[in-house]
Amino acid sequence: MQNRIQRVEITERAQTLLRRIIEDNGPVLFRQSAHDGDTEMTPVCLAVKEFPIEKADVLLGRLTWHTEFWISRTQFERCWKDTHLTVDAVRGQADPDSLEADHGMRFVVRARQLTAAENAALAAAPPLRTGADRTL
Repeated sequence: MQNRIQRVEITERAQTLLRRIIEDNGPVLFRQSAHDGDTEMTPVCLAVKEFPIEKADVLLGRLTWHTEFWISRTQFERCWKDTHLTVDAVRGQADPDSLEADHGMRFVVRARQLTAAENAALAAAPPLRTGADRTL
């Protein structure tokens, strides 16, 4: 069986933190947002029931424990369609709305350009799911 190209992955350190958050809060999701002037990309981790996914939002992928990673269609088209993201966790202060804030850690996203082969494989794959496709 051929390995499927992923647009988003998670490190072991981030998986450990994610597991603790899920144990405390139940199912969660990530939402990547862009803020002008930010030098570091920080996704927000929220309880699934507390964050409405918009119809145009794009599902970049699923991480460990069925955790979805979402981004706005505009941000995807403008910044992320040719990018692979890796979710990691580092010590530091998280966004107060993000669930890892109480753990003395914060999630960060590291980005790299997709290779030509990865882009070709993704172009041949089914289209990304959107919030309009989402069922709860």
